[in-house]
Amino acid sequence: MKTRLLYGAIGVTVCAALFSCNKNHDHPGNDDGGKIVYLETNDFHDNANAILAYRQKVDGTLTPLPGSPFLTHGAGLANPKQVLGPDDTDDPVVISSDGRFLFAVNGGSNTVAVFSINPDGTLVTVPGSPFPSGGQTPCSIALHGRLIYVANKSFDPLHTITQLPNYSTFTLDDAGKLEAVPDGKIEVPAGSSPSQVLLSNDGRFVFATDFLAFMLPSEEPIGTLLSFGIKGDGGLKLAPGAPYVVPAGDGGALGLATNPRSDNTLYVGFPVGGKFGVYHIDAATGVPTFVTQQAAGGGICWIRTNSLGNRLYTLNSGENSVGIYNVDNPEAPDSITTLKLKDSQNSGDFSLNFSPDGSTLFVASQNTDTTFAVNNNWLHVLKVAPDGTLSEPGNPLQLPVPNDARPQGVVTR
Repeated sequence: MKTRLLYGAIGVTVCAALFSCNKNHDHPGNDDGGKIVYLETNDFHDNANAILAYRQKVDGTLTPLPGSPFLTHGAGLANPKQVLGPDDTDDPVVISSDGRFLFAVNGGSNTVAVFSINPDGTLVTVPGSPFPSGGQTPCSIALHGRLIYVANKSFDPLHTITQLPNYSTFTLDDAGKLEAVPDGKIEVPAGSSPSQVLLSNDGRFVFATDFLAFMLPSEEPIGTLLSFGIKGDGGLKLAPGAPYVVPAGDGGALGLATNPRSDNTLYVGFPVGGKFGVYHIDAATGVPTFVTQQAAGGGICWIRTNSLGNRLYTLNSGENSVGIYNVDNPEAPDSITTLKLKDSQNSGDFSLNFSPDGSTLFVASQNTDTTFAVNNNWLHVLKVAPDGTLSEPGNPLQLPVPNDARPQGVVTR
């Protein structure tokens, strides 16, 4: 069966998005207890895209922050026929490491919105925002101090594509303004469909995935993994041998995650094969070497580890579940259990992130019903047990977005 038909049968177009600069997002110690969560409405109507912001109460329930939603002054991305590729993104919304700024892609208007974050968590648009993304259909952001890396997918069902997909580099000034780095753009082949950019733990490399690179005549994606070194001006340079093809039969490289216990370990989602791969990163060159792979749920897309680095979590969009793995040995993951999410009919889980204290895992699910008759957009609030297992004590929060929007990009502080 062709991949496109397979994914249509399970009601998924494969995965989406979420957090700041190091990919392991349950950091304790924030003044507000880490109980504020943001996500993007991804509303594709003109200038309707916005950031939803909630404070989590002690009982786990969520209350909107004053002024929420906060407009990005751009448009999100539409995918009315739910074709494979456009929705597949991680980290479309990120927060700077100092907690001052929030960044969000406007996938339908080719810009990046930047907000200042007030002490109470409310957002204020910085002067000049939104800023050009350096290409078409921005989908993912990675931060490295004052350097900003943006993946531009160039895959938008409602707009004509005139540019090649690319990875663009920007600098950030103290006021939150983005400025393109001269010659800071690397283009990739048409149709590659970039999905994510991720900074290495030590800040020396940037990893990325081109989800639909090297499509076969059968329309099954092979998918490629990329590694970049960082030049003196902050721009990117391809590592030796890049791009790298994933193991045969496990195509469609998508989600990426590092492990805080190992600077040399990279996890890569293989949604077509229902697995994720483990790679060892050469400390000198950034070149990834395949080590092993682990079975996961259907349509595995995005991956996170906890801050201790002893548990790994996969978002399985094909079955609306979260897989939990023991990674005491970072390069030898072992399955523990899987949690099925509530209210998952006609919905696909596409984003996940921890609260900074690690006690909560938030999961955003998008409407996958092409009739858009009902709002099947949800935010799940999962409780993390001391052993790393998950439960969903309450019902998910129905998100206040149009039925045809597909919210994405959970981040917390």
